[in-house]
Amino acid sequence: MTTLLLFVLFISITNLYYDHYQVFKLSLSGKEPINSNQRFNKIEYLDQNIGKYNGFLLGSSRMGHFPIEYVNKHAGEHKSFYNLNIFSAVPEDYLKILKYLMKSGHPIKEVIIGIDIFPLFNPPDVNRPAFRHHPNITGKSRFEYLLDYLFQTSFFYLFTEAGYYFGEEPIIYQHDYTTGRYYPHRSIKSIQENPGLYWANQLVQADTKITSLQDNSQKINPKQKEDLGKLLAWLDEQEINYKVFIQPTHPKEQALYSAEKELLMNDLKKYEIIRIKGIQKILQYNTNFYDLMHYKPVVAKAIIDYLYE
Repeated sequence: MTTLLLFVLFISITNLYYDHYQVFKLSLSGKEPINSNQRFNKIEYLDQNIGKYNGFLLGSSRMGHFPIEYVNKHAGEHKSFYNLNIFSAVPEDYLKILKYLMKSGHPIKEVIIGIDIFPLFNPPDVNRPAFRHHPNITGKSRFEYLLDYLFQTSFFYLFTEAGYYFGEEPIIYQHDYTTGRYYPHRSIKSIQENPGLYWANQLVQADTKITSLQDNSQKINPKQKEDLGKLLAWLDEQEINYKVFIQPTHPKEQALYSAEKELLMNDLKKYEIIRIKGIQKILQYNTNFYDLMHYKPVVAKAIIDYLYE
């Protein structure tokens, strides 16, 4: 019993001290949290800045590298966008968040939504510590919400990320919540140090994924298509201007989902889903990507150019 109590005490102390999901905000360790629950932290930031933004970018992590100043420049006067990308987000996430923002007094003049195919196959488990929605959205008490984090077994990060906590390894991601953008520092470092080796490893991983999907006959989760329809119907009901586009992908990723992408488009023909054209050339070069799933700002700017011009 004593050993068990000491183990639980160790878990709670390390979780509080290192704050792996950036929810306690105590900054006790002097190190930035190794992970971040964006669903919590972005709502936390927006709750403290009601009225500052009236436009929102919605999507999964692929949207994370859109430079907001470039979006604002194209969107026109009196528009102030916030990059509300969320790791592994799906349409249900966007709808919950938009409804909450409207209820809490945020003006919503326009939204840009990038539909990512991959999470529609395997939607995230929002009960995982990194994906839990803010208690203001779920209705859960803040005390209970934080108490759950206190007893997560995330102290394993201390072993798997020892190079960061106790060495010179860079953090995986750094988040700028004033704009909503995030920066993949570890990938950037790996690319700078040995781009040939980095991309060779990325391509091997992509080939493994292609084989896995071919062997397992993946299909888009039916609920995801239904939720996407609900999201777009709600935007129409609220008379909110929106631009919805299917995310462009690296050729390796394109090979995975092209058939399912066509099926999705056919199911949603009644909605205005934009297919980005004219940027295929820049998608051919690894130098325009951080990894095979996440493109750099140069691609994001080309998307904005297409949407507005």
